[in-house]
Amino acid sequence: MADASYAVFTREIDASSAYTTVLAQLGLAIVPMPLTRTEPPRDPHALARALDAGGHAAIFVASARAAAALIEARGQAALPEVWAVGPATLRALAAGGIPAVHPASAHDGASLAHALIAKRDLAGRRVLFPRAEDGREEAMSILRAATVGIDDVIAYRTVPSPADDPALARGRELLLAGQAAVCVVFAPSQVTALTALIGPLGGRATLFAAIGDTTAAVLREAGVANVVVASAPTPEGLANAIAAVYPPRR
Repeated sequence: MADASYAVFTREIDASSAYTTVLAQLGLAIVPMPLTRTEPPRDPHALARALDAGGHAAIFVASARAAAALIEARGQAALPEVWAVGPATLRALAAGGIPAVHPASAHDGASLAHALIAKRDLAGRRVLFPRAEDGREEAMSILRAATVGIDDVIAYRTVPSPADDPALARGRELLLAGQAAVCVVFAPSQVTALTALIGPLGGRATLFAAIGDTTAAVLREAGVANVVVASAPTPEGLANAIAAVYPPRR
């Protein structure tokens, strides 16, 4: 591992974040590098129309961004049961007044899909799936294989930040120089953006820490061998995974 004390984060984060606190305990200072940004969908009314049409047995929410889109689009529509991936998504929904189910076993979209199938009889019924344009479809494939109908609605777009964005400069410098101990990646789209920014990821001394199994799989597909996965999609889960190979300084 690189002899450094920086953890590059592939999204924006502030000094008050719980991630900052737990990683500081490992001797790591966070350097934000927001590789992507969120933009509205090409059809800004698609999700509202789907909610108004109704007929869904459940709504599958796989990210805090999808939660924000659902909150904005709901209007006066009565919502069916909402299922959420991870505590961040659960908190985002709760902030918008939407209660949700979050099984303890669900750390990513695929595991939430399996939990939903196991706990609810959805065969022949329909699930609303607000998601990112060009997002991964693993969870939808799992539901479809169980004969669950999917209303696939693009709720937002994730686009790369411009390569000359000053907010990327410090993180890029550290990664290219091999001076980042850890690079934390939160979504598959960030793997694509990171490769475009710094080139091939394989063979680098930096440890790559993924927030979930899906992102870890994409990192490995990109040639990264030194990957750890958060035990849960939380600051503590991430810190535990990093600490296993990067213990606190004494």
